[in-house]
Amino acid sequence: MRSRLIAVLVVLIVLTTLSAGAPAYLLARRQLERGAWERVDATRRATESLYGAALGRVVDLTALLSERPTLRRLVADGDPAALESYLATFREQSDLDLIQICGDDGALVAIDVAANLCDLAPETGVMLVGGQPVLLARRSILGEGAPEEGGAVVTGIRLDDEFLTQLSANTGVDQSILAEDGPAVVSTLPAGPVAASLVPNGWALDVAGAPYFAARFPLPGRTGDLYAEVALPVANLMATERDALSILVAGSGLVALAGVVAGAWFIRRLTAPLDDLTRAAEQISGGDLAAPIPRFAGPPEMATLSAALERSQGTMLEALGERSQARDWLNTLVQSVVEGVITFDRRGRVTFMSQGAEVMTGWSSAEAVGRPINDLLPPAEATHGDTFLDHLPPAGEKREIETRTRLGKSLVLAATGARMAPPGDDTVQVALVLRDVTEEHALRNLRSFFLANISHEFRTPLSTLSASLELLMDQADDLTADDIRELLRPTHLSLLSLQTLIDNLLESSRIEAGMFALRRRPVALEAIISDARAIARPLLERREQALVVSTAVEPSSVEADRGRLTQAVVNLLSNAAKYSPIGRPIDLWVTPGATGVRVSVGDRGAGIPAEQRANVFRRFVRLDDEGNEQQGMGLGLYLVKKIVEAHGGTVGVDDRPGGGAVFWFELPV
Repeated sequence: MRSRLIAVLVVLIVLTTLSAGAPAYLLARRQLERGAWERVDATRRATESLYGAALGRVVDLTALLSERPTLRRLVADGDPAALESYLATFREQSDLDLIQICGDDGALVAIDVAANLCDLAPETGVMLVGGQPVLLARRSILGEGAPEEGGAVVTGIRLDDEFLTQLSANTGVDQSILAEDGPAVVSTLPAGPVAASLVPNGWALDVAGAPYFAARFPLPGRTGDLYAEVALPVANLMATERDALSILVAGSGLVALAGVVAGAWFIRRLTAPLDDLTRAAEQISGGDLAAPIPRFAGPPEMATLSAALERSQGTMLEALGERSQARDWLNTLVQSVVEGVITFDRRGRVTFMSQGAEVMTGWSSAEAVGRPINDLLPPAEATHGDTFLDHLPPAGEKREIETRTRLGKSLVLAATGARMAPPGDDTVQVALVLRDVTEEHALRNLRSFFLANISHEFRTPLSTLSASLELLMDQADDLTADDIRELLRPTHLSLLSLQTLIDNLLESSRIEAGMFALRRRPVALEAIISDARAIARPLLERREQALVVSTAVEPSSVEADRGRLTQAVVNLLSNAAKYSPIGRPIDLWVTPGATGVRVSVGDRGAGIPAEQRANVFRRFVRLDDEGNEQQGMGLGLYLVKKIVEAHGGTVGVDDRPGGGAVFWFELPV
């Protein structure tokens, strides 16, 4: 039925289109052709007038010549040479093509005439002379001295290509002269085969494949066997007719196509309500509870069924919305707390990880879910196969567990666990609330840390001081000045180490107490580097390390606390000396920076792994490297960062080409 309805609709549309378009097309075509024939007729009349004007001009010139006394005298004298010269002059002045004087026994004198016109020429008219049409006029020579009988003047103009070209330019159409029932004698039409057929309004021509409308009329003459033809090109007219026909056909086709589409849509719409309801019900049963329910304004049964299904869907969506809102609130609450939340099942596999836990552990939720929690949080110092689960506290209690992040960073977590058993579900999970207490743990253990390490940090320089002073006191009289100087060098170095350590401890304490302040003064950066170089010289000499300073900027001044900025440079030089091999030089560069001037210190040690660069400037952090002496409390780089940032600068560390690390800071000039 759909196909039949569409077919009937298409037929009706095509018939309607043709009934409106075909008459319009035929009427327009008729008007175009009528206009073209009217122009052909007007051109024919104009051409006849031009031929008449040309004939009148020739007749007037012939009469003028025949009445001239000089002509009569020259004819009477019978002097052909003088007569010919006179006629040639007249021809040039009058633009005549040919002149002939006729006597009793034939032509007397001829100018540019290849045949005897005396016996052929009519009074006026067109005739063929030597196969070429010529417009002739004949006038008797009358007056004193003229021949008594037969004396006449014959003049004419050739109707050649030049004449017809000028005529075509004046009329705007092509011109031809035809012999009766024969081909064109002369024409401005393009060369090529010509097919002519007589139509009610004139002649229809086909010249070398180009269409023309033409009209003919006889030329004046004795025999009347020559015709003039005017031909109007109608190629544009034919193209316009073809375009109109194409538009009619295309329009009918497009309308028919639109009718097919519209008809198919309308027919489908008539039968679509039940299909739409069935499709919506299948989507809802498949889990798409928000599937749209179509509404119908047609049959009341379909509208009632649609409304009932829509009410049922609304009830379900409302219940699911409330449940989803509660879940979203709970999830937002869990994700927003600083503490991390991790849940895992009875097999120890993670089922949920909050954003706080992601930040702590370095694992993303997508990577963690489904993995064993023992792999995500391995104990910092596992012995005898211990795992993270072995250190979990009992339910409801809290315990601090030392573990490692994904990047290997040591982490102390305060963990609290709880067992979860959803109602009506045998699945039991454990929820852990984790809080990063690494800093708190470090602060709590700071006292023990100092007690455990201060003896080591102070023992070596104090022992050196004690031994040197004891030796000086016991053997001062027996020691030379060089010996005393040699004993004082390690003493000075030990005092320098103690001073640096104490300065770092004091500055760290001031920062923690909020009492860190700067005394800014304009100071030359070169002076700060010189002070730091002098302070660090004993340490560098002890390790046989040369300090190479390179400056790529003009001497510059900074607003800085000279003492604290010098302390920052000394800490960088001390750090580079500790991690560089003995005997290898230390480099210090002063270069232009992105926001000011950059001071860089490069060592030739093992370098800083990329995953540890974010931690080297933290307090109490020391990189484990068994190949180097690890002295200090882990405060040097921390103070460098705090001092530089207090001056409005930035710090960083990069790899050094060829091995080693480059620590740098930038200050605004």
